Amino acid sequence: MTQQLGIRELAERAKKEGAIDLAQGVIDTDLPTPLVNALHKVPIQKISRYDNKRGVPAYREALVNYLGSRGWNIEVDNVMSVAGAMAGITSSLLTDLKPGTKVLLPEPFYIVHEILLNALGFEIVFLPAKIGEQLDWDDVIDKMDDVDGVIITSPANPTGQTASLETLKKLSEAARDKNCLLVLDEMYREFIWDNPPKDDADYQKMDWSKTVLVRSWSKAFAIPGWRVGFSVTSPERIEEMAVRHDALYIGGSTVSQHVLAEVLQNNLPELNQYVVELREMLLRNKAVLEEAFTKYGFIPQPVPATYYMLMKHDRPTDMAVVEELIAKKIVTTPATIFFHDRSKETGFLRIHFAAKEEAARKVAEILMK
Repeated sequence: MTQQLGIRELAERAKKEGAIDLAQGVIDTDLPTPLVNALHKVPIQKISRYDNKRGVPAYREALVNYLGSRGWNIEVDNVMSVAGAMAGITSSLLTDLKPGTKVLLPEPFYIVHEILLNALGFEIVFLPAKIGEQLDWDDVIDKMDDVDGVIITSPANPTGQTASLETLKKLSEAARDKNCLLVLDEMYREFIWDNPPKDDADYQKMDWSKTVLVRSWSKAFAIPGWRVGFSVTSPERIEEMAVRHDALYIGGSTVSQHVLAEVLQNNLPELNQYVVELREMLLRNKAVLEEAFTKYGFIPQPVPATYYMLMKHDRPTDMAVVEELIAKKIVTTPATIFFHDRSKETGFLRIHFAAKEEAARKVAEILMK
């Protein structure tokens, strides 16, 4: 059953059964007020049209200023708009690699990365790591000799493990030396719990000749439906990526880019405060759910980053515990789907703690009866 199971299917099941969805990690909160205000004010008639394939120029300039505010000084030629993180990853892979070539994917992994690589016709080389343990970064570098590309998710979904900037610099230099594409998926950059990431200055030290960084606003601003993010890499790769991205996504949402350009330029303090308050809400939810699942008999694993939590269980199978909780109107994710061999039981399930606070409290009431 788990071989056909996906997080979206679990989310749909939650809707169908009137259950609380702790499976699909969508942040359930109000959007930043400046974003909503800007959306109401942008000249829709004027901007609802095609634009530069690298992204709306005002948006790219706003990204340069935004990263500069975090200590990372880049040129506009180093950054492009992408229609969400997966669009950036897809475009970067298709720029450097041909179908059939090998791509290293550490596991446990974000399931859509596996789906994407299979859909694009790449050969996946899996690099296992035990739940709760950091990847062996020297092993990743060694494996670059045998593959054409590597996808690193940092902070990682579902484990929350995070590569230090020193490690990322080392990986980028190895990618250059070994002529191996390195794709860095940083969707959860804002959710590192012991060290809030207000400073990106050390990214200046990385080698961007064979490395692509991808970020999105889907999580930080709770706007996954807007399909807007950005990629940073060398100017030469930006030009090539833009061609692929434009062929697949026709540049992405120009409306979203214009709105983000407006608020990043004019409302950055409010946006930064929104992220601070969002982090505080998530940590409150984490504490509530950690206590509840512990009292129910699970063992929550440490959460260094992201808003996901892995729970160790003692049921016969991962799906058995998922079904047990669904019967209580709580939908979670079996950890088996984060590994390529779905037949092996992991002894873990995953929840997210980005639900509304009242939903988190309701889960606690159910589990602590």
